[in-house]
Amino acid sequence: MSNGEMSKVRGGKTWLVVVLIVVLVGVLALSFLYYSSQKKVVDMLQLNALQAQRLEEFGKLSDEVRMFNSRFGNRFGEIKVLAPADSVLSDISRIQGQNPPDAIDTLLTDFRSTAEKLAYLGDKIEKLEARLGSPYKVKANDSHAKLALDFLTKEAGLSPAEAQKVLKRTALIWELEPGNYVYNLYWKDIFLTTVTQGEAKRSPLVVQRRLRESTAQYIEELENQLRSLSLQDSLQTLQETSGQTK
Repeated sequence: MSNGEMSKVRGGKTWLVVVLIVVLVGVLALSFLYYSSQKKVVDMLQLNALQAQRLEEFGKLSDEVRMFNSRFGNRFGEIKVLAPADSVLSDISRIQGQNPPDAIDTLLTDFRSTAEKLAYLGDKIEKLEARLGSPYKVKANDSHAKLALDFLTKEAGLSPAEAQKVLKRTALIWELEPGNYVYNLYWKDIFLTTVTQGEAKRSPLVVQRRLRESTAQYIEELENQLRSLSLQDSLQTLQETSGQTK
């Protein structure tokens, strides 16, 4: 075999090696992207689950502490219901330091357990946020639906019609406040979204709680008005009937 032919063979082998390396790098890159996407899906699902769990625990603690404050607040000092977990724990320690009766001390121990659980969930949420990367920071007049639609059309590449179909099967339950962080993810026809406190003054937990309370209060007021109107109608009917009888 001549030197030229040997050079061609070596050159062919070199190109083959280069192609194999490129293919291998491509496969590794795709595998990494696939793994990263799957990891983000898992992280988003965990974040949503933790947010829901935190909301449930927060609601339970708020109800219990309000009841405690109404019954024993004047005697032992109130617990700050909507304060950070560490402030709640500080209030509980302060009251327990006054040697309250066993029944009250048991209540406080239960409050402490829930507050510690809230702190633990908060730490886990912060770690997940750090893994998910840069969120969208909510501005004034932003709505969850608008942000989700913008993400699906501008970043996920869906048409407006496709994005609307996705949103119809997505629960957009969060009331946003300026400074909240919004995390969105679209992968393999899966759209995930959640909201965390971020730089806002109030967490989504507090906003959700206040919204539920104001809605419940409004419903109660309407029911009282209806009962009052019904009573007035009954009295008027009774008076008319009485007048006719006379």
